[in-house]
Amino acid sequence: MRKEDINKYTTTAMKVPSQHTEGEFTKSAGATVGTIGGMFFKALKTIFWVAAITGLLVFLAVASYILSFRNIEPPDINSVSLNYSSTIMLDNPDGSSTEYLTIFKNENRIWMPLTEIPDYMRTAQVAIEDHRFYQHKGVDWKGTAGAVLHLLTGQPGRGGSTLTQQLIKNITKENQYSVMRKVKEIFTALNLEKDKATKDQILEAYLNIVNYGGMCQGVEAAAQCYFEKSITECDLAECALIAGITQNPYQYNPLIFPEQSKEKAEVVLDRMLELSESGELDTRHLTAITRAERDAAKAELATMDFVGADVAEEDSNANQDAKKWNWYIDYMFNQLVEDLMERYSYSEDYALWLINNGGLTIHCAMNYDLQTDLENYFLTNTDMLPYDEDIDLGFFMMDPYTGQVLATIGSRYERNGVRLYSNATDASRQCGSSMKGVGPYAVGIASGAITYGSVLKDQPLPDYFGPGQPGPKNWNGKYSQYMCVDKALEMSMNAPAVQLANTLTPQAIYDWLTQPLHFSTLLPEDNDLAPMALGGLSWGVTVSDMTAGYQVYANGGIYHRPATYWYVKDHDGNVILDNRDDPGTQVMTPGAATVMNKLLQRTIYGPSATGGYLADLPVTIYGKTGTTDDDCDLYFVGATPFCVAGIWNGYTYKQELGDGSMHLRTWKTVMQHLIDNYDWSGKEWVLSDNVYQATFCRGSGKLAGPSCFDTATGWYEQGNAPDTCNGGSDHIAGPSPSPSTSPSPSVSPSVSPSVSPSVSPSAEPSPSPGETPTTEPTDTPVPPPGPTDSPEPPISFNPIPTEDPTTPEPTPTEDPDSSSDVEQFTPDVPAG
Repeated sequence: MRKEDINKYTTTAMKVPSQHTEGEFTKSAGATVGTIGGMFFKALKTIFWVAAITGLLVFLAVASYILSFRNIEPPDINSVSLNYSSTIMLDNPDGSSTEYLTIFKNENRIWMPLTEIPDYMRTAQVAIEDHRFYQHKGVDWKGTAGAVLHLLTGQPGRGGSTLTQQLIKNITKENQYSVMRKVKEIFTALNLEKDKATKDQILEAYLNIVNYGGMCQGVEAAAQCYFEKSITECDLAECALIAGITQNPYQYNPLIFPEQSKEKAEVVLDRMLELSESGELDTRHLTAITRAERDAAKAELATMDFVGADVAEEDSNANQDAKKWNWYIDYMFNQLVEDLMERYSYSEDYALWLINNGGLTIHCAMNYDLQTDLENYFLTNTDMLPYDEDIDLGFFMMDPYTGQVLATIGSRYERNGVRLYSNATDASRQCGSSMKGVGPYAVGIASGAITYGSVLKDQPLPDYFGPGQPGPKNWNGKYSQYMCVDKALEMSMNAPAVQLANTLTPQAIYDWLTQPLHFSTLLPEDNDLAPMALGGLSWGVTVSDMTAGYQVYANGGIYHRPATYWYVKDHDGNVILDNRDDPGTQVMTPGAATVMNKLLQRTIYGPSATGGYLADLPVTIYGKTGTTDDDCDLYFVGATPFCVAGIWNGYTYKQELGDGSMHLRTWKTVMQHLIDNYDWSGKEWVLSDNVYQATFCRGSGKLAGPSCFDTATGWYEQGNAPDTCNGGSDHIAGPSPSPSTSPSPSVSPSVSPSVSPSVSPSAEPSPSPGETPTTEPTDTPVPPPGPTDSPEPPISFNPIPTEDPTTPEPTPTEDPDSSSDVEQFTPDVPAG
């Protein structure tokens, strides 16, 4: 083929017709740009609407939160000026009340009525702090807007708070800088002026409550301190100086910075004259001054000296009737202060003032005979106390069904004074292994992570004490590799508790203790394995907190805050605090609480029980001992059907105790005294009908199958029982080394929790897989009085469950425990 013939097939020579007509490229590019633009516009529109909706939701949420303050209750400022004594009443069974004690008013603070305060003083204070005081309704919106503007521009200016707002801040002591505090303060001020107090009442309270430097609370104290005269005798210059102090009570304290206080007084005088001459001063309520008066006052300031007379610090306890003040009244008083602060956002000073001077009527929950009896019993029955008189104690007892505090003892020593420091309610002490019964095992049972017979690792946890340092050690220095829950709790083994806490997470236990159980002394650094599993806390816990925590196993899983009073009325007869008919909070199911009740009986009646010293009391007990590693603290919290009670023993300053059973000896003696001398009939534990007995396999922790031979009796909640063991591969630690033909009882195979166990436990427990029994635990396990010693009590305090112990697990159509009206706490435990 010729060259020219080939060329006609080449692309360069061939004319390929275009697929687009002229101008279509331009149209295509425009369409692409339009598409991209449309997508961009849609994206912007989407972003806009997402932002708008999000902003609207945030706005509505913030607005809703802000409006939640609109009905906030303002403080009762009228009661501040009353100087009425408060009265403590004891309620009788017939419904009547008997006056028990008068809390005397504090005479050190002198309240000065507004009518006796000089016009100059009133005018000076209003002029320098809130010159539109008589025009606004609690909030000066113009002044507030100006303050915000000055804040945004960085310019100096007057603050926007009115006298009303400042008074509220002085009463509540809420001084933190936050928008929400300011919003709350604004609504409180509006509500206070709306229908609670007049302008004159507010100004009178302000002039008597606000700090005027040092110990001077109110204008009368300031006049006495700086000029050694009454405020009624002060002239214009002296009133101006006192008024100026409030803007910075330290900087303008005339005893510390006399020249600065005088300069501030001149500013006050200039402001008074400015408002007088401009006509802005409300002369219907205040007094205008002339230029000549201002100049004369300034001349007086130049030569003014300050006396510096002593102002006595307030002592609200000086005039109290110390003979009637006991450990119970101390605790009640402190509870009232806390509750007034929490309920009404009062400052501690104002709450104290209100109790001492507000004319309150306090209906106390104290059983006077019981409290007096036990205080005398601890002072006179010294044989039950530690032999070393330097070893102190704290004892706390409450009714688990109502939350009523039955009695409290703050020290072994005789009282001398009022509002003393209590080892039962004030002191934070190390609780040791008592934490196990209210911490990891409680969360494990409540969350379903473990059951009565679950197998736990009895092994050191790697890196427990740090990298390459496993732990913790058990009291006997040995590990059995695996151990069932009931035995681990009975023998107070450390390793299984830590392994369990590690599985649950310390956070779950910390949340359980600080939220539904209201432990008040735990710190963030206690959110760790050792504190949450073994009780090695930063500060410790109070006996009252620990006792309240253990109540939930007696009453079906309900937490009651310990109650020392039923209700409180103000001077006008209005109920301001009320503990009556408080149902408490359901913190775990009744079934879980019943299982914990049974588990904690093991520590009293089990063959290796750490609390076996108590087993011969004629009443069924559950509880847990606690001992610190250095033997400086001894703890026991236990419950009978009529009470739950905790005790601590130790030196005021850490020192080894030596005697490891003193706390049990005291607790046992007190319980026997209460059983012998008081009628507790009708008191019965709330045990769930949804819990039944069943035989479980110690090799697997599951319900025993026909091939299981190392078995024991446990308690299980319907719907939360484990599967049945297959007798082979389910065994975690392999087959049992010592088969037996019958299950060994766990505490007692009887379903009746009678006053003493109906079948005495065997002195030799059936060993768990790999277990090495011992007789020398740190918590000093003490076996029960004897395998055949089963005292017959005169009265039974316990209910009789209806289940037959041999009845197989039923399949319920409805969970009885799920019908509770109260939302229970659900621990946040990892799945699996």
